[in-house]
Amino acid sequence: MSTMPLSKEGSSSDHEGQALNKTPIQRSGRRKLFIITGTIGVIVVVLALALGLGLGLGLKKTSNTSYVTTNSSFLLDQDFVITNTTTTRYYEFTISEASGSPDGVQRPMLVVNNQFPGPLIEVNSGDELVVNVFNQLPNGTTIHWHGQLQNGTNYMDGTNGITQCPIPPGMNFTYRFTINPNQYGTFWYHAHASTQYTDGIYGPLVIHSPSEPIYGQYDRDALVILSDWYDVPSSGLLVQYLSSAGVDGSNYGGINPGAEPPPNSGLINGKMIGSSFDFEPNLRYRLRLINMGSLTQFIFSVDSHMLSVVEADGTSLVPVDVHRVPIHVAQRYSAILTTNQTAGSYNVRAEMQSSCYKLDNPELDTMVLATMTYGASQTTPNTQNWADAYPMLCLDLNNSMIVPQIAMNPPNSTETVQVFMSFQQTTQSGGTQTLAYMNTTSWLADTTNPTVLQMSQAGIQTVFDENQLVVVNDNITVLDLILNNYDDASHPFHLHGHVFWIVGEGDGLYESGVSQFNTTNPPRRDTLTLPGYGWIAIRFITDNPGLWAFHCHIGWHMAAGLLMQFASLPSQIQEFQIPSYLSSQCTEQSGGAVLN
Repeated sequence: MSTMPLSKEGSSSDHEGQALNKTPIQRSGRRKLFIITGTIGVIVVVLALALGLGLGLGLKKTSNTSYVTTNSSFLLDQDFVITNTTTTRYYEFTISEASGSPDGVQRPMLVVNNQFPGPLIEVNSGDELVVNVFNQLPNGTTIHWHGQLQNGTNYMDGTNGITQCPIPPGMNFTYRFTINPNQYGTFWYHAHASTQYTDGIYGPLVIHSPSEPIYGQYDRDALVILSDWYDVPSSGLLVQYLSSAGVDGSNYGGINPGAEPPPNSGLINGKMIGSSFDFEPNLRYRLRLINMGSLTQFIFSVDSHMLSVVEADGTSLVPVDVHRVPIHVAQRYSAILTTNQTAGSYNVRAEMQSSCYKLDNPELDTMVLATMTYGASQTTPNTQNWADAYPMLCLDLNNSMIVPQIAMNPPNSTETVQVFMSFQQTTQSGGTQTLAYMNTTSWLADTTNPTVLQMSQAGIQTVFDENQLVVVNDNITVLDLILNNYDDASHPFHLHGHVFWIVGEGDGLYESGVSQFNTTNPPRRDTLTLPGYGWIAIRFITDNPGLWAFHCHIGWHMAAGLLMQFASLPSQIQEFQIPSYLSSQCTEQSGGAVLN
């Protein structure tokens, strides 16, 4: 069986920090046509360069060497030993530019170890993970380990402006942390500096454990990485997106702020066409679905095969059988598929929910296809999609279907924080921009003085600059966060360092004493979907010391400022043993700064 190649593993001498040798206004729901043409692509890239907004693309000539694609089936290695015996696993990542064409259009992109998607990280619960990241970009970057709890190692969370400064060009940063012994399931990693991950810096992270409730209930593991893709670098599109005119003039004089650029294509395991899953008959395959896109919710299905959903964001679920699985940006599901139908080839479908977009791209083919074959030679499938209609509501699976196998009722809340998110036109730095707000704050990363350093060096503080909305708790509390949406679109929000309960959601604004909560084994996740013009309530315990980002995972929105922070137990933050190379890299930001 072919397997996805891993990065180097072994003992580490680290060399941290050394240089490389060579080196509230509601917006309209109106939808407009948008076409990314070659001329527009050139104009926006030139504009990005003129404004000095290079985000790792376009600031120097890209390599003539195209990236390499990992194996097409993305099957996990059956020889990986799943055990309670822990070890240290060491990887080396080199972040660089490459030329590639995932959808057939050649463009510069950003890659990890010259691979797209990036290499698989595979560990057991309780393992120590060490990843030495070398930055060969002309700009700074960071890597975030999505869904990792980082107990006691908040400064390894990889969040630009919050837990570290960007890794300067030509330098490296060693991420070292212990996987929580009670954590298992499907995760991923990605750049957390402006819109860099939109251009290719992402990959899968899988945590195994004999204690996982669904362990032993399947025969094989396969990765299904879903993502949207743009035919021009994100830096130029971001300039348009943040401008007063909006993308392709879509702002309509300020009445439609926040309309995102629609993608040019969708990808399955890094390809628009040609991805294949070569399976064996009469086996149970755990399909680990990960949405690594920047804007798009997908609806995943396989012709003629039921999917038994057994995991959501690292939480094992009571199995539920479905035809299709909706998955928003940054979310993960595991679904067990049994290869027990007639031998042959079947369509694997990832339908892009273009109804969630504010702008149309008439050239976009929303049905992304791969091929699953077992018991026969691969052919072009002629199988049919499920006949039942699926509502295009841009929402998660119904909460009644997301039932944790290990039942856990949340404790009673001791604190409530209510937040309103919106997009607004504002004047900043002498010009009009479209920015995103959490209450009255639009986040902007401080790339030279991240908030964790501010808190660790200056003592407990509750006042930050105007670009930081920070909720500070130096006592362990049970916090209800109620998020209200002044926008008509749904938003995937991720909370770093925590698994939360989803205790309520609904249409309109939250009303105290009227809006209903469910506290009987509610869904537990790390990434939620906030409904358009609606509200959602999550509950979590502030027992993990650190500065934790809570943000929309649509890349354009976070870059526009849709992020807030929770500062938990600052007295314990004072005791962090933050590596010296983290602080020293904050003084090495010349030429390496990024927007967000």
